[in-house]
Order: sequence, then structure tokens, then C-alpha cells
Amino acid sequence: MTEQDTAGQNAGRRESGGLPATGRLVDSHPLLARLTGQVVWNLAEEAGADDDECGLFMDHYAAWREAALAVLERLRDAPGGGLRLVVDGGDRADACPECVALHGVVLAGTHPDLAAWLPPFSIGCHCRAEYVEPAEMAVAGQHLPSAGLQPPAHRLCCPHRPLSLLLAQLAQSQGR
Repeated sequence: MTEQDTAGQNAGRRESGGLPATGRLVDSHPLLARLTGQVVWNLAEEAGADDDECGLFMDHYAAWREAALAVLERLRDAPGGGLRLVVDGGDRADACPECVALHGVVLAGTHPDLAAWLPPFSIGCHCRAEYVEPAEMAVAGQHLPSAGLQPPAHRLCCPHRPLSLLLAQLAQSQGR
């Protein structure tokens, strides 16, 4: 690859960890890029959900997806910021050990492998990202994962929280 090819390839990117400066942010997320509405609906059906439960799950999924993408949008639009990986206190008992180990990790938006560390790592994942302002990044800097810690694989369903369990939790929260 020539220097000109590399420059052209990087022209559509910002100094925000390789997130695209234009286009769909969902395409830069290793899991969310693979999840169409039809895939999510089919997963819910395969987990035993009826049409009403599938609809409830789709609403949950849409809100969850939009929250994840809103954080990426802020990161893309404010170079110099970062991401804090968080598992809320109430969720830690139910979260998988891989995600709990990531709690508190802060990555600069320019981290070279940012996409690999982007939660959610599966449907129903308890780990999420919070945007860290550039001023906080300048003062506190990164809090990198401990040596040897790898990001969880981005997969459709978490083995610690199967989709059938998530569906039951959603139904219970709706009084069903």
C-alpha cells in the first residue's frame, strides 16, 4: 500500500479511534453492525417469545442500541474524549466475569483497538460505555485494562445471560 493510498484511506476518519467521520456509526460496532431487526426478532422467537414478547424485546433492543450509538456519536463528534466501561452496581451480580473485570477501564477515543473494546458485547450485555469529556481525559488519562485482560468476544448472546433469561426479565418488569 502506498503512502497516498493510506492517506486516502484515513481521509474519511477523524482522530477519534478510527470511528468514521461520516456514514453510519452502527457499521463501526462489531456486534451492532450484524444485528438487523429481523435477526433480533428471529432470535427472540427462537428463545420462545410470542409476538407480544417479541415486540417488547424489540422496543428494549431499540432503546439499548440507540444508547450505545449515542455514546459513539459523542465520541466521534468530540475528538479528545474517551470511553469509560461501566457495569452498574445493581447489575454486577448478574454480569459475566469478563464484563465485571472491565468496570472502570477508560480508553482514549484514539485507542488503536477501540472497536474491540466497545460494549455491548452481546444482546443483553450488562457492560456499557460512558463518554468521558476531553478535559477529564486530559487530567485523568486512560485507565487501561490490567495486563493480559482481553476484551470479551462480540457475540449474539451472552452465555452468562441467555436470551430466554433476558426475555423473562423483561416480561417480569412489565408485570407479565
